[in-house]
Amino acid sequence: MSSTETRNPPSGWTVNESAGPGVDLRVQSTGRGYFVMGAAALAIFVGWKTLAQWNVLSRESSALWLGVVALLACFALWCAFADEVWHLETNCLVHRIGFRKPGFTWRYQNAELEIVVRFTKFGRPYYRLYAVVNGKSHFLIERSEKELRQFVDFISAHTGWRIRSQTAGV
Repeated sequence: MSSTETRNPPSGWTVNESAGPGVDLRVQSTGRGYFVMGAAALAIFVGWKTLAQWNVLSRESSALWLGVVALLACFALWCAFADEVWHLETNCLVHRIGFRKPGFTWRYQNAELEIVVRFTKFGRPYYRLYAVVNGKSHFLIERSEKELRQFVDFISAHTGWRIRSQTAGV
């Protein structure tokens, strides 16, 4: 692979220069609108049916259906507004999922990258990327072999991390 190819992210990803050192890598969110509309429509429908049946439902049933409405509404909001960012800089990868401030963040330093190949019970391979820190593996992402190899080359080029030899899992 040429040096220019290692600087390009896999298709479906965008790279933005960050305010500080390094770059931010994001999954392109095309097609998210369908999930938002579907979840929101389902939440509205279930909410309407729950309100229409309010007098007939028991206290436990109504609480259950209101919980379903709340979960569907939260899922729609998550799909609409949540973001996933991979910040890459020398010897550091920060993976952040959530809304602006609130969310989940994982930080890895002094790591090596390892692609692990495993097989489904039907013999179909799947590929996972791990950051190995002090001998402990941390799952990062699962993708197709081609996309994952391009992804690991991109991360390695920006972090300077070594790529471990690929192994086959059981």
